[in-house]
Amino acid sequence: MGRKLAVGAVVFGGITLLGLPLGVLWWLLAPRPEATVTSQGLARYPLSQSWFAVDGWYSVVMLAAGLAVGYTCYLLQQRASQRHGLDLRLPALIGVVTGTLAGSCVAWGVGAGLDLRAADAALLLARPGDVVRTGLTLRSYSALLLWSFSAVLQYGLFEALTLWQEERADPGDGS
Repeated sequence: MGRKLAVGAVVFGGITLLGLPLGVLWWLLAPRPEATVTSQGLARYPLSQSWFAVDGWYSVVMLAAGLAVGYTCYLLQQRASQRHGLDLRLPALIGVVTGTLAGSCVAWGVGAGLDLRAADAALLLARPGDVVRTGLTLRSYSALLLWSFSAVLQYGLFEALTLWQEERADPGDGS
């Protein structure tokens, strides 16, 4: 039980830390939207395509990370299970789910945080009617689930394939 808990904690921690470089990657890839300054702050409308591209780039980064993490964690847990004779599927999967959820929030915070000072400074210096570059903001909060979704999907597909191959290799009791 202790070893399984340790495996889950290591998977959780490693994946959560992966959110740091993913946030920087999102920050590097995503365009910075422009907005018009009003007397109340930034105008919300009209939205340009760059507002949607910010969410799109975050989604692409998270989906790709999920595929890589799901595949890598599945292979590592298979190898560890064979080497130590323990069934590590559940702790690894729980670590993947919780780690990717936490890592998504970390990536969001890092990417948005890297632009925060510059965007605030531009807003302070702007007058009503000026167009300023804003920082990264995630408007589609459902994108925070994409890393988990794609990682669990990838992990589950490989697990299903392995079970199917084992079933075909061992036809069982005469069926």
